[in-house]
Amino acid sequence: MWDSVADMAVVLAAVVALLPLILAPYAVFYFDITPKIIVLLAGTAVALLLALRAARSESEGLRYLRMILIAQGLSLAVSTLFSTDRALSFGGGGWRRFGLITQVAVLLFTWLVAEYVAASPNGVRNLLRVVAVAGLPSAFYGVLQYFGWDPVIDPAAYHVGEGELAIVRPPGTMGYVSYFATYLLSVIFAGAWLVATERARRWRTVGMAAAGLGTVALVLTGTRAAMLGLVAGTLFLIVWLRPKIRARWVGASAAVLAAMAGFYFSPWGQLLRSRARWFIDDASGGGRPLLWRDSFAMAFKRWPVGWGPETFSIHFPRHESVALARAYPDFYQESPHNIFLDAFASQGTLGLLVLLALTALGFYAVWRSPDRATAACLGAALAAIVVSQQFTAFVMPTALYFYLTVAMLVAQGFAPAPGSSPRSGLVKSTCVALAVLLLVCAVQLFEADKSLAQVSRLIAAGQLTDAAAGYQRMEHWAPPGFRADLWYSRAMAGGAGRGKQDSTYAWQEGLTAAVRASRTAEERQNAWFNLATFYGRQNDFARTEQALRNAISYAPNWYKPHWLLAQVYRAAGQLERARVEAELAADLNGGKNPEVAQTFEQIRGSAHRKSETTTSNEPHLF
Repeated sequence: MWDSVADMAVVLAAVVALLPLILAPYAVFYFDITPKIIVLLAGTAVALLLALRAARSESEGLRYLRMILIAQGLSLAVSTLFSTDRALSFGGGGWRRFGLITQVAVLLFTWLVAEYVAASPNGVRNLLRVVAVAGLPSAFYGVLQYFGWDPVIDPAAYHVGEGELAIVRPPGTMGYVSYFATYLLSVIFAGAWLVATERARRWRTVGMAAAGLGTVALVLTGTRAAMLGLVAGTLFLIVWLRPKIRARWVGASAAVLAAMAGFYFSPWGQLLRSRARWFIDDASGGGRPLLWRDSFAMAFKRWPVGWGPETFSIHFPRHESVALARAYPDFYQESPHNIFLDAFASQGTLGLLVLLALTALGFYAVWRSPDRATAACLGAALAAIVVSQQFTAFVMPTALYFYLTVAMLVAQGFAPAPGSSPRSGLVKSTCVALAVLLLVCAVQLFEADKSLAQVSRLIAAGQLTDAAAGYQRMEHWAPPGFRADLWYSRAMAGGAGRGKQDSTYAWQEGLTAAVRASRTAEERQNAWFNLATFYGRQNDFARTEQALRNAISYAPNWYKPHWLLAQVYRAAGQLERARVEAELAADLNGGKNPEVAQTFEQIRGSAHRKSETTTSNEPHLF
């Protein structure tokens, strides 16, 4: 038994509650990502230290889970070791910070939750209450975002389109709508569990509020993957429990459907109707079949160990097909948008098999569980998450809730072995070492991100020299993989371009950062394209051409470097080379941007006129 179950319960509950809620605008640059990572790292470190006082719980399910988590950790370590960018794979990239250190923290937290639930009779109850309660403000915030109220995030960031085709995609507290919608699935089914099992009226009320408000917020996100997951989870719940159909349930369901229909056709439902129109116009789901095909082909080239965690954005542009590039020429593919393909691409075959085994263990625990209602609700949540994540990649909060669901299922689904064994000295030493590592990484991440936020404010205020000094401080604290050279280069160039003080110094800072970014950025093609714009403004033809050629080498089917290269060749009088690049750019653009086709027509016309002039001036042989 735990020496202090209450202490462990508080720490685990705090992490589960804070992760989906915490935002830190103005305090750190990546205000929707970094605070969540810090909560996980610090919370897991504290929980590891508390675990030193506890004996080790055992059961058949916990043994399976332990083996799978260890295999996952080994897979991540090996794929990081053989990664094409070890630092990035260790610390994680800027868009989700989901490298080795974060994923190891998720695995450790999962094991600590499983042991806590196995040792505590009320473990599942405590955690599901926390999930439901924490989900209420998050879901309510998402609803308010739909109606235009947001004191934290600029609403323009998640409003798309104009006029009758305008839509809103509330990101809630997750930074992006799809991750928010996937998280809400856990809230909904935690609420359903409270309704089904709690005796106290206040907790049943909380459950109904979490399930109801979570569903409303999910629908308002307009996220098809999560809606499909909700349907799958609901069907799982019905099939597993086989409840008797009662008249009041039918009446309540009919009333809910009528209310939803009324809202949909009301003026307030205009944004939802527009989103439905987008569904019809984009039935393929944003080209995901093409993305999945190209991602699998890329992953298969390094099937034993993968390309390394967080390196997808570096390598995928070289494997992107012409068909996908032409269909979505301006879309940046940061992941395969599928958790299993993501594991295969980053970790190879072992990573894919381990994730499949973990999912299978979760559903096996549903079948083994003596508590039918708990198993049904947790199994429904797992089914919903898995279905939804076939169309999105893991970010840390959604990954943690997936692992959390499996941990609770396994811990309560298998009878614990009699007695418990003490932890060995090696295990305790390892726990201390890991806790220190996690805390150091948390401090580094916080200080670096805080410094970057300060740099952003200084640039906006025109204090460019101070901003450069602040960026140097940021680099001192930056953990592995924390790279902001591309952003810094563009920001300093923008500050210099606005004609503020120290503009020459800022321009040189931007150029220096652009050169660094071409070697280190996650988006290498964008980094080289950015460097080409610097050289182009200096009228350095040779370096501009080479930078664009390097951008093309990283993203052969991206139209923009071909388009800009065509304009560079035209300015240099090399019209035939300009015509070739312009024609390729127009083809890869797929007619999405009229100005690209217009450039091709202009260059082709100029090349044709030059050819006619040259021909007319040549001596005739006959």
